[in-house]
Amino acid sequence: MVRATTINNNLIEEVGEKAALYFEQGYNCAQAVALSNAELMGCSTEGIRQIAAGFGLGLNSGCTCGALAGGVMSIGMLLAGPETKGFDKIIGEMASELQKRFIGKFGSTCCRVLRKKFSPLKNTHCKMITATTAVITMELLMQSKEPSH
Repeated sequence: MVRATTINNNLIEEVGEKAALYFEQGYNCAQAVALSNAELMGCSTEGIRQIAAGFGLGLNSGCTCGALAGGVMSIGMLLAGPETKGFDKIIGEMASELQKRFIGKFGSTCCRVLRKKFSPLKNTHCKMITATTAVITMELLMQSKEPSH
């Protein structure tokens, strides 16, 4: 059990670092979160850049934070099966939990509010929000893989 915990902790730490690196390389927050989680969970990253491209800067309107949207994309991408249609209870619950944890950490899901609150001039905290959201998402994904007691 110690080994599995160490692996999980390493994965969680690595996803934050990888998301921050993607962000530094010019990927938007949604792309960075979705790419880092998919890559570290062994999922194909094909198409992620394109799908997530419009979700940065609060869906390019300042509304829902793109990092949060990228986390929800990761959850769907990694938990939905090839036959998944419509509403999936487990995916919905996990997306809801991600939003709750995001709000608990940052106080809002609105990109415009977050940028004003954390960094009104140059959005320097967006990288931190992106990395943290990737970590929260990975923690949720790892919890979903643990056997229930």
